[in-house]
Amino acid sequence: MKRNYVMTAVFLFCLLGPNLLFPLLRNESDEGTEENRTLAEFPIFSPETIDSYPSSVESYVNDHAAFRNRFLSLNSILNLKLFDYADSSDVITGKDGWYFYSAGNSVEDFLGVNGFSDSQLAEISSRVQAVQDCLAQKGTQLILLFPPNKEGIYSEYLPEDFRQTQEMTRRQALIAYLQEHTDVPIVDPAPLMLEDRTYLWYYKTDTHWNDAAGFAVSQMLIGAAGGTPLSMDQVQIDYAPCENGDLANLFHLPAGWGNDVKAVVSGYHDELSLSTQDINGDGTVVHVSTLQAPDPQRVAVYRDSFGTALFTGLSHYFQYTDYYHWQSFSQSMLDENPPDILIYEVVERDLGRILSDLEAIEPQAF
Repeated sequence: MKRNYVMTAVFLFCLLGPNLLFPLLRNESDEGTEENRTLAEFPIFSPETIDSYPSSVESYVNDHAAFRNRFLSLNSILNLKLFDYADSSDVITGKDGWYFYSAGNSVEDFLGVNGFSDSQLAEISSRVQAVQDCLAQKGTQLILLFPPNKEGIYSEYLPEDFRQTQEMTRRQALIAYLQEHTDVPIVDPAPLMLEDRTYLWYYKTDTHWNDAAGFAVSQMLIGAAGGTPLSMDQVQIDYAPCENGDLANLFHLPAGWGNDVKAVVSGYHDELSLSTQDINGDGTVVHVSTLQAPDPQRVAVYRDSFGTALFTGLSHYFQYTDYYHWQSFSQSMLDENPPDILIYEVVERDLGRILSDLEAIEPQAF
């Protein structure tokens, strides 16, 4: 009988102990999540939610369990050490500490199995040229930028069973088609990144390119706009340790286990003073004035998250730069601040939305 009491006490402690100790032992690592999502909130019970209420409560408990982040980090370490596996369906464990994105179209893009049809290419080309022609009537030059996925630039770090099946990816095919059928300038940084391995262009634990890539691409954009770009060897590029990126956060890799670095660019018009207006307070709509910059033109950048790395290069060269995240963009913004140059940027894995993006910036609606 005594043994039963002891076993019951041990069971209750295992069940309730973490919740009792959590208020005393919690720290910053137990706050929030790095999973790029909002944690579940406790559901409100009502006749309308009666069917989903149990599963909603379960989601809340799972997201707010005591020491959740620490247990997930421990699980991540064990999976990596024992099985060389990142415990997330959205992450591919590569070689030498590299991680890649398996969600969206990243894998399909690399394998080359999701190409545009001839009719899709023709439709995109027609829309691009139409947008450019209307912009030109308003005195605005359109420049296209399609950042390549990390998987295509650093494919040597992918697992051995990843092999491209087509000669051209849909990004390459789209660029080739647009170059043949339109007169719109297109910046393609992939050849430089594949050829020049002096620099590290992407983070190892993140989906994005770094500031070295951002600087190189911004100089390509300046050249496409008729300006005077600098080469990489005319500035200082240093690398320093940095925190884990979005891929590592998806499978709760603990701090210090990512061995990642960031690029730091210096020596590029560092003397200039920038005035920044963050309209929404979250970086989605930003106006930058650099009155002593070399080029007096106004540049608008319709961007996704890859456009963030362009800030330094563009805003130190042009006197006025406006950065619009595609999810916060409205056509009235171009009315309020008419640009001399409009850069349309969308990463390779999101090229499927190109027609809707072009519709969003359609000049007739200015």
